[in-house]
Amino acid sequence: MDRQDRIMQITEIVQKRRRVSTTDLANETFCSISTLRRDLIYLEKQGLIRRERGEVILNTFNTAEQNIWLREKQHLDEKKSLAKIARDFIGPGMCIYLDSSSTVFQLCKYIKNIDNLIVVTNSLNVANTLAANGNDTIRTFITSGEIQHNSCSVLNSEFENPIINYFNIDLAFCSASGIDQTSVYESNMNQAFSKKSIIDKSKETILLVDKSKFFKTSFFKMNTLTKYKVIISDALPVDPISQTVKENDIEWISSNYLH
Repeated sequence: MDRQDRIMQITEIVQKRRRVSTTDLANETFCSISTLRRDLIYLEKQGLIRRERGEVILNTFNTAEQNIWLREKQHLDEKKSLAKIARDFIGPGMCIYLDSSSTVFQLCKYIKNIDNLIVVTNSLNVANTLAANGNDTIRTFITSGEIQHNSCSVLNSEFENPIINYFNIDLAFCSASGIDQTSVYESNMNQAFSKKSIIDKSKETILLVDKSKFFKTSFFKMNTLTKYKVIISDALPVDPISQTVKENDIEWISSNYLH
C-alpha cells in the first residue's frame, strides 16, 4: 500500500470511529508504529486529527484547509453526481466562476465541450485541466494572488481578486467546508473572503455540498444560506436547514431523489 492510500485508510478509520488507539491503527493498516507516526504527524498538520496519550482523535472543528489530494478522494461519487447536475445550468457563451474546491473541480469533465465558455477560476487544477482538455473556444482566466500549496488555490492576501472586476459573471459555482440553518462556512479565512467577493459580483451562485457538510461549522462565515438561490446536494435538507430552505424559497436539488 502506498502512502496516499494508507493515509486515506487512516482518515476513513478515524472519521468513522472518531477516537482510536495508535496500536489499533497500526494493526488495521498493517504498518509499523514509526511509519504510522509520520502519517499522523502529517494529518495533524492538516488539522484533521489530534494525538493524545496514545490515541488519535478526530478534529471536528478546525481552521486548517485539507490537502487537495485528500479532499479529491473523499466522497468522490457524490461529488461527481453533484457536478453532473450543475452542468445543466451552463450553456454556450456564458461566463462562469469555478472555485478551487474538489467538488467543483468535477465540473471540468462536463463542461470541456461547451462552446464559447468563459471560465474564471482561482484553482490551478481547474485551469490546467481546461487548458489541456477543453475545446478551443473555451477561454480560461485565473485570478491573481499567492498560490496556497495544500489547496492549489490562488488567493489574494488583500481579500480581493482584481481581475474579477472586468468580468460579468453569469454563474458562480462554489462549495464549502460546511453549512447549517443560517450560514455557509469555510475553514480558511482568505478562502472565505475570496469566494465571497466572487459571489457578491456574480448574478447568481450555485452551492454544491454533499451531506457530509451538513451542520459542520467553522470560525469563518462565508455567507448566509439565503445568499444561494440553488443548492445541489446528494441528500434532501433536514431540519432546521430544511426550514430555512422552505422559508426563503431556495431551490434544493438532490441527486438521490431525481427521477
